[in-house]
Amino acid sequence: MTTKQRTSKAAMLPAAAAGTPRRRVILLAGLVLILLASVVLAVTALSPTAAPTAHGTSRPLTGTGTGTTTLNLLTGAATADFTGHLSPPGAETGHDDLTFTPTSASTFSYAGTRTFVTANGDKLFSAITGSGTFTRTTAHSTETDTITGGTGRFAGASGTYKDTISSVVVSATATSQTSRFTAVAQGKISY
Repeated sequence: MTTKQRTSKAAMLPAAAAGTPRRRVILLAGLVLILLASVVLAVTALSPTAAPTAHGTSRPLTGTGTGTTTLNLLTGAATADFTGHLSPPGAETGHDDLTFTPTSASTFSYAGTRTFVTANGDKLFSAITGSGTFTRTTAHSTETDTITGGTGRFAGASGTYKDTISSVVVSATATSQTSRFTAVAQGKISY
């Protein structure tokens, strides 16, 4: 009498093709790789690669500008509006809010805030402190500007730069003075 042995389908397949532990490990490893690749792709696709990182690369900051300052001779309050070109930000317009304090018959100090607006609308903010000398018709000053942040690509920006400024009085009354100025900036910015 012959006895028929039962043969399972798994026994007829090669070891790698059957449900063996080795095959399960290979399938599981493949699934893990696919899952990891999907996560990497999703993170890459959702990452703002074009947006700069706050406090990113430190770059040289240089530029020139011209503008007009209007000073209230009674209070020391002043505003300045200007245009110019800074590298790296590019073409810009700007506005300063300042307070001037005479420190002697021919010297002064000042402090305030500045907002640059670049051609694409991004803004760069700084705090200003400076000092200088003046005559009846001219003034020369040096200021330190501390970058305090911004909007757009300058969100979280930081750095410092020095401005060297020359001014000429273009009109004056008993209570106010208007001057035209030129400025040269040099320093560092991170964004």
